[in-house]
Amino acid sequence: MGQTSRKPATQVRVKPTKSGEDQEVPDDFDGPLSERSCRDVFFLLLFLVFWGGMGYVTYLALVGGNMFRLLYGVDSWGNICGVKNDVIANVSSSLSGQDMTAKQFLFFYDLTDVGAIFSTTTDTVRLCVKSCPSENVTSLAAIQTLAHNGTTVLCQYDVPITSYVDDGVICPNVPVGQASPFLNRCVPDSLTSGVDGVLSSVSSVFSANTWKTILKDIELSWKDVLILVAVGFGFSLVMTALMRFFAAFIIYLTIIVFVLGSLGGTAYLWYRWHAEKTVDAAGQNVQTFLIAAICATVVTVIALLLLLIMRKRIGLVVQLFQEAGKAVARMPLLLLQPVWTTIVTILFGAYWVVIFLYIYTAGTPVVQSNGYVSFQTDTLLEKLVWYHVFGGLWMLQFLIGCQHVTIAGAVATWFFTRNKKKMQSPISKSMGRLIRYHLGSVAFGAMIIALVQLARIILAYIQNRLKGRAGEVADFLLRCLACCLWCFEKVLKFINRNAYIMISIYGYNFCKSAQRAFSVLVSNALRVAALNSIGDFCLFLGKVAVVASTVVVGIELLQNRTDLTYYPVPIVLGAICAYLIAHCFFTVYEMAIDTIFLCFCEDEERNDGVTKPYYSSVGLRDYLQKQERAIRAKQSKKQQKQQQQQGYDNEGYD
Repeated sequence: MGQTSRKPATQVRVKPTKSGEDQEVPDDFDGPLSERSCRDVFFLLLFLVFWGGMGYVTYLALVGGNMFRLLYGVDSWGNICGVKNDVIANVSSSLSGQDMTAKQFLFFYDLTDVGAIFSTTTDTVRLCVKSCPSENVTSLAAIQTLAHNGTTVLCQYDVPITSYVDDGVICPNVPVGQASPFLNRCVPDSLTSGVDGVLSSVSSVFSANTWKTILKDIELSWKDVLILVAVGFGFSLVMTALMRFFAAFIIYLTIIVFVLGSLGGTAYLWYRWHAEKTVDAAGQNVQTFLIAAICATVVTVIALLLLLIMRKRIGLVVQLFQEAGKAVARMPLLLLQPVWTTIVTILFGAYWVVIFLYIYTAGTPVVQSNGYVSFQTDTLLEKLVWYHVFGGLWMLQFLIGCQHVTIAGAVATWFFTRNKKKMQSPISKSMGRLIRYHLGSVAFGAMIIALVQLARIILAYIQNRLKGRAGEVADFLLRCLACCLWCFEKVLKFINRNAYIMISIYGYNFCKSAQRAFSVLVSNALRVAALNSIGDFCLFLGKVAVVASTVVVGIELLQNRTDLTYYPVPIVLGAICAYLIAHCFFTVYEMAIDTIFLCFCEDEERNDGVTKPYYSSVGLRDYLQKQERAIRAKQSKKQQKQQQQQGYDNEGYD
């Protein structure tokens, strides 16, 4: 198991040609093919047409919606608080089209109508006010006093102060409770009476004074934050070097710690079960610790058996880590690929959120019989919101796929180049092949993942709508279906990732690349299991080590700063930046490992090391030679055993 069959030297392989058809050529492969043709053109055209539709949705949203209705709030006559407004037809000009620049907060009469806080359609009278009532207003005279003093006006805009009436229409019914501003809304303090402790702590964190203090601390410590960012960058470089030069030590140390931790944790659970049973045999904790101990034992036994089976493949993981370090060291600009992807993703995410808010607030103003304005939902955009959601998912996966293909193409070029010093612009060439030939394949793979993600979102929406109303059996089945979709998405992402590697190497279309990658992975199942379990855990530990080291340096650097009120704030900022930097480093590292693994499998299958030399490095060749010697010894022992058995059978016959 886990070994690939070797093909004869006369084997031919199909590669794409300029005509777009597959042609069989001698198997003299020496790296990513330069002769390619455009692949999966239909899905590229579909992607472009879809984005034409996204442009139309954007146009409809910008025309029919206004995200400031949600962000700032809208009063009962269609005015948006905090901005200048246009007059709405059939509404009095003294109420509609008001300049609300100085009135930034939304106040509503009915304090019990919680839904009015973020709704744009409600029967409760809503006003834009200069400030929220900072104390309880107990009489109509107090409301008039607030208006006279210019503190705030809590009654209709077109009614003189002398004509105020606390009838719930012109003015709110008294008493009016104290309210505090939250997201440009006057939220009554009475709504928070049940959770005063929690909300008081939250409000203290998000109060203006607290934020001013935090911003001041950042201003005073920005140089220290930059130092922590540099420290995180340095630790990321150190961890990358350690992964290259001390991969064996780190990986075997990780395995030892995992084994000891599993055995120790299991033994502790059994000890606690025995101790609880001795004290109180009928106690609740006895059964709890027994179940936990049994589960831990099963997991530990399975993990140890898997490690026992994969023990011969751990050497390959070590070699792949070392090779990935060499590839990144030779092409350091690979580390910038996640940076470009992150920047584009942030810009696209900002666009997507803004248009989503415009879609959510899209509606036509309608004057009700009582003179108030409501916004009738745009039924077309209400349905097109799912189109917008799918477009966001598809584009996000497309950007990630482009990054994968670019890195994989550069690393594959490095692997199949015997003289590494003669490589010429492997990253730019890989990116050029992606843009010229394989955008359709990436769009195809991204669409598959996006469809599954959309299905998960729709299922979560259905679960939320049916929560507590469908019955326990239906809820259980929905949760099982959600779990299956989650697993299916993970499998598809894994196949996609390896399909992109095959695309970058051979230039196949997406389906053929996925088929080829799946075939290679299945024939090397134990190697894949060892790489994904041990390798991923080591990379995770690398990220943790970078962040932890940065935090320690930050504490030592800032703990004695008396001019900082919240000295952990710059430390947290530095830790976040360190994590993002480490993630960029190890994302490239992980993709390089996966690419080198598939290149190694292809090299092992195509070449024999004698008539056709391996492209692998000395370390990987030593691994192959040891593996081949072990296979030959095993086959020789098996043949000897068969010959001995045949001799015994012949003697018995004689």
